[in-house]
This record gives sequence, C-alpha cells and structure tokens, in this order.
Amino acid sequence: MKIASMVLVMCLVGVLAFGDSSGEIVSIDIDSNGNIRVWTQYKVDGVEVDSRYPKIDGKQVYCVRYNKKNFLGMSKAEITERIEQDLQSHSRNLIAKEFDKNAPKTLKQIRVEYNTQANQDFMDISFPVLVGRKVAETESVIILDTDNDGVQDKEIKVTSDGKKTITDITP
Repeated sequence: MKIASMVLVMCLVGVLAFGDSSGEIVSIDIDSNGNIRVWTQYKVDGVEVDSRYPKIDGKQVYCVRYNKKNFLGMSKAEITERIEQDLQSHSRNLIAKEFDKNAPKTLKQIRVEYNTQANQDFMDISFPVLVGRKVAETESVIILDTDNDGVQDKEIKVTSDGKKTITDITP
C-alpha cells in the first residue's frame, strides 16, 4: 500500500510539473544599431530550450530587442516590470508550444472548434432567417470637420446619381 501511494504521489508530481517554464536573464547589451538586447535562457520542465542564437556562458539564449523609445517616460521599476512581463509572456508561449507538441489537439484546433460551435449556437439562437432579405439606400451622409477645429461642422449628403447637398451643422 505504501509503495502504491508513493507511486501515485510521484505520478501526480510529474503531471503537475508538466508545463513549468522559466526564464533567466543571462546578459544585457547594446547592438550596432543602438538597440538594447536582453538575452534570456528559458527552461521548460527544467530542460533548456534550444535557440538559434549563439550560446552565452554555455547557455542557450533568446534575444529581445528594445529601443530606448520603448521605455520613454518610464521609471526603472516600470522598465523592469515591462521586461519581466515580456519574459513571462514568452514563458507562457513556451508552455503552449509544449502543450501543442504533447496534446491530442493543438490550442489552435481547440479555439477553432470552440469558436465554430459558439458561432453556430449564436447563429441558431440569435438570427431570424436572413436569406432573401434586401436593403436599399438612396443616399450616403458624411459629417466633416472642415475647419479642423475639432468640431464637426458640415453634413454632406450624396446620391448615386452624382448630386450632393451640403448643410452647416450648428452645435
């Protein structure tokens, strides 16, 4: 019984560990174009993720480039938070990528199936029969701000036969 319990706990721990992704900033530098580069090593379930970039200190790394304009008006704390959010986003993407490799259906397939069904349910419930209905319009109305003061001041009605009517709009 003890052995079975231990095996069950080990299996649960193994299942719960699936999808763990982490990133560690290995280096920060500036490239020849003046971009700030953040080099990060990622691991999924403790295994280093392969990268096309050259290794740094023996570690596979990914590079994210920033221009100082990306951080305009931000404090050091806000810049740090922004970079950490980007790293977290990439870690979540790696989890999704691992899911897609190991699951019977990819996330895209799941989304398509869900959206297809949700849209079909919406169509079945929300719309009366639309096939055969007609619409007809005799004019198009355009409202403009002709003096660029931020207030719309003219209404132009146009018809398909080339006629137009301009009316002043008073606030």
